[in-house]
Amino acid sequence: MQKLHRPAVFLVCLVLALAAAAQPPVPQPAEQPAQFTFVVFGDNRPNRPNHPQPDAFKKILGEINALQPAFAVNTGDCIFGSRNGTRLEKQYSDYVETTQSLLKAKVYLAIGNHEIQDSRASQEFFEKQLGALYYSFDYGDSHFIILNSGVVGETHRITGDQLEWLQEDLKKARAARHKFVFLHEPLYPVDGHMGQCLDQYPKDRDALHSLFARNRITAVFAGHEHLFYAQVKNGVRYVITGGGGAPLYPSIYGKGDFHHYIAVSAAGDKVEMKVVKPALHGKPAEEFPIGGKQGGQAKYL
Repeated sequence: MQKLHRPAVFLVCLVLALAAAAQPPVPQPAEQPAQFTFVVFGDNRPNRPNHPQPDAFKKILGEINALQPAFAVNTGDCIFGSRNGTRLEKQYSDYVETTQSLLKAKVYLAIGNHEIQDSRASQEFFEKQLGALYYSFDYGDSHFIILNSGVVGETHRITGDQLEWLQEDLKKARAARHKFVFLHEPLYPVDGHMGQCLDQYPKDRDALHSLFARNRITAVFAGHEHLFYAQVKNGVRYVITGGGGAPLYPSIYGKGDFHHYIAVSAAGDKVEMKVVKPALHGKPAEEFPIGGKQGGQAKYL
């Protein structure tokens, strides 16, 4: 199997005329930044295969651009998806054009189920034309890991070669002050997707959580569920951020179903996170902190 160590920088002069582009690493500053901010969003896909990127997503990108983050991470489902290569290419092109025109920061992508749709052809298209299926990179004194919960033949799990790679990657990243993980399907879903995410294989899920806890992962960001939810388990903060523009799902709590993105600021040992609701439908923008210094209990909005 191909070694998947190259960062999949999604927005780098992407040529969707099927000309594979080299994937450069995140540009490192001459000195480690004393403080930096990155943003996370997910599930910005349109509601139909032939629809353009949603207006809510465009609004989110505009607000993120004003924030001027170091970079952004998409937790997946950036397109509706198709098993037709021409349609797939067109959908990626629309996503890239929309993102490049509205956002100056680089965007890294964790592959969602809509990108691959359990299709080996779609997976090979992504890997050949757009980048690695899973990867990691460093920025400042922090380490960032992008996992793939939809590898064909291994859906709803982090297993096999990917798990071995993750274990080795975490060993190499022991000295990182903060470690952040991103994937599409949550370990602990909270709405109608329960039993259909990484919790479909509870033993594998629990082993992955134990690996995160042992390695003191700062936060794990997922999408898939079109809502916001955050909780802490054994010191690991889990955040579901699936409000990037796709149709919203009502949560079992009757809250959390709003379009949003997450802003994360790191400064030394301190990490602050907030969920941002953009100004939509005549309503002003709102911000809510995620957790406190002690991590705390589950929080939903």
